[in-house]
Amino acid sequence: MKFITLEEHWESKQVNQAAKPYMPAPVNPHKNPNDHSIEEFMVKSKKDNTELTSVGDQRLAFMDANQIDMQIMGYGDNSPQNLDPKVSIDLSRMANDDLAAAIATHPDRFGGWAVLPVGDPEAAALELERAVKEKGLQGAMIHGYYDDKFFDDPFYEPIFAKAEELDVPLYFHPAVIPQDISEHYYQGAGWSELTAFTFAGAGWGWHEDLGVQMIRLILSGLFDRHPNLHIITGHWGEMVPNFLERMDQTLGLTVHLDRSISQTYKDNFYITPSGMFFDAQLQLAMTEVGSDHLMYSVDYPYNHPTGITTFLTNAGLSSEDQEKIAYRNAAKLLHLTK
Repeated sequence: MKFITLEEHWESKQVNQAAKPYMPAPVNPHKNPNDHSIEEFMVKSKKDNTELTSVGDQRLAFMDANQIDMQIMGYGDNSPQNLDPKVSIDLSRMANDDLAAAIATHPDRFGGWAVLPVGDPEAAALELERAVKEKGLQGAMIHGYYDDKFFDDPFYEPIFAKAEELDVPLYFHPAVIPQDISEHYYQGAGWSELTAFTFAGAGWGWHEDLGVQMIRLILSGLFDRHPNLHIITGHWGEMVPNFLERMDQTLGLTVHLDRSISQTYKDNFYITPSGMFFDAQLQLAMTEVGSDHLMYSVDYPYNHPTGITTFLTNAGLSSEDQEKIAYRNAAKLLHLTK
């Protein structure tokens, strides 16, 4: 069976170099001089980032070994999206040009998510249109939020309106959470700094943060205004699916929407696993949104999971459902000729 994977990453060396002077300094999580757990982990897990900045033999070999017919690539952790629009507009345009050029080396194997300068939503809408119509990208990948404004803020309306107009999805990706939230929720006296760092990040905090943002989009009435807008989230929906009925039971009594919270989610959202090949999560997602709203992703090159080719075949799904999740839904939603 072939696969189209949707949360795969790539970065432009040129853009990274140009953006370096403007990138915020990383917050140092190291507080205890006697705790070297983060440092030791970073040394052990240090990876060669040539996989991230290349679309050459190494990436293609990984794809071939795992029956991946096509990767849809979005910018990695160094995305210039959230920089000041004075620089992010030009850097986003450069990133999208470079991504389109990378895709052109193997157009049958690669697609891409645009970078948008979200600090200027009108410019972001124009760049989304250019990236889709002129550069052939499939939509945009959005990381976190700009200047502490969640995306339910009316400030961002032009981006959503343009995505609906173009009939392209927006893929929302987790990002580092604010330091004050990290310190309030994820620091503890009984565990290492590495545990706190991971708890605030990929272990929980990133995903809860993005899940909250997705619920906020629904509560804002965004999908009443844009009923044909499509949002994709990875990591099995960033914690949202397991609480849909509870939100209907509680929050649903407090808001006035055209559809229930759960029905809006089932109509407008798509979910991928991001390489988290866990059967219980698949079964929950099948129950809540069904095979028509599930697609596939690996989170390459940050993740090299086992079971890429066997997870669906071993899950007890019908051949039709397997094919929908593996590639048919993606080809339809992204207008791919696959």
